[in-house]
Amino acid sequence: MLFMLGVIDTTNTNAQSLNAREIVLRLDPERFESTLWYEYEPDPRLVGRAGIHLLKLPSRGKTWRILREMLSGYDVIAYMDFSPASYLFLHLPRIVRSRATTVYHIEASTTQLVNPSRMQRFLFDRTFPRGDVHTGITNFVAREVSDHIKTKVSYVFPIGVDTGFFTPPSKRANQPPVILFAGTLIERKGPQIVVDAAARFPNARFRLVGAGRKGYEKVVQKTITQRGLTNIELEGPKTQLQMRDIMRESDIFLLPSRLEGMPKVTLEAAATGLPCVVFRDYQTPSVIDGVTGFQVETVEEMMQALEKLLVDSSLRQRMGAAAREHAGKFDWDVVSLQWQSAYIEIAANRTAGSQFRIAKKHSR
Repeated sequence: MLFMLGVIDTTNTNAQSLNAREIVLRLDPERFESTLWYEYEPDPRLVGRAGIHLLKLPSRGKTWRILREMLSGYDVIAYMDFSPASYLFLHLPRIVRSRATTVYHIEASTTQLVNPSRMQRFLFDRTFPRGDVHTGITNFVAREVSDHIKTKVSYVFPIGVDTGFFTPPSKRANQPPVILFAGTLIERKGPQIVVDAAARFPNARFRLVGAGRKGYEKVVQKTITQRGLTNIELEGPKTQLQMRDIMRESDIFLLPSRLEGMPKVTLEAAATGLPCVVFRDYQTPSVIDGVTGFQVETVEEMMQALEKLLVDSSLRQRMGAAAREHAGKFDWDVVSLQWQSAYIEIAANRTAGSQFRIAKKHSR
């Protein structure tokens, strides 16, 4: 019996929510009974599926309802978070929660916990180390957690992409070329670098897609207005279907963030045939430098890589085709088998003090 935290509403585009849905859809219903929460309208793909149980999260008393469910005899509780419910559960005596093995899926560098509130820091410090099993999305993330937080990462396996949904268009013929940024509009994601790129390449069109946080989208828009840029537009958040269509309408994907794990959007962009330009800081396996796009060290290198792609349509086509092929290695039908095997092994070893196998050796 598997319980996944988080909510799986059809309008929820949070990466972890999307990942949880894709994984559960592919677990063998003969071997798994999976339970997930929804608040308003669950992802219709999960409704009525064998082996999948959906629970409506109440508008009040959420912490106590979640805690009660966590104590309902599950073998594995996955996608543990830093909520009050997780804190309470992990501080109960082991005998009370002995059956359940808790799993923290680490999908990004822990340095992303930027300027946390006192409560956020308190919950993180007192829940994360108490988890029974920790998994990493990449070897880089696993090493970072091991080195800086002194927490053992027992499994390393990636997230995936639905290559049957995210597909390339039959042809790309944009004039001028379109550069796409997709992600939350916050400072650490680097949207200001996209604005700088728009100023540097006035003959290209730039699209910034994503929801703002704490009003940062207004800061970005103010900069665009002050600089008089007419080749860049903020488009707000989009659904998965809209995002796929926007990627098909674009020519290059640009993600100037330095704090990531394995950005889901780079897999989606690759699957739609877009070459990606990212920073090398987090060593994502979703972009092969010089083959499916570029991994760069500095902002200037990022601009130079972008220029190469803008002036050479044949390079865009070659890298886009290679990106699509590379994305096939991360198709959810392939990747989910690793998650399933890990959950089976974790459930089989759900005793206090069990030692868990490292699914993939960390390489430097």
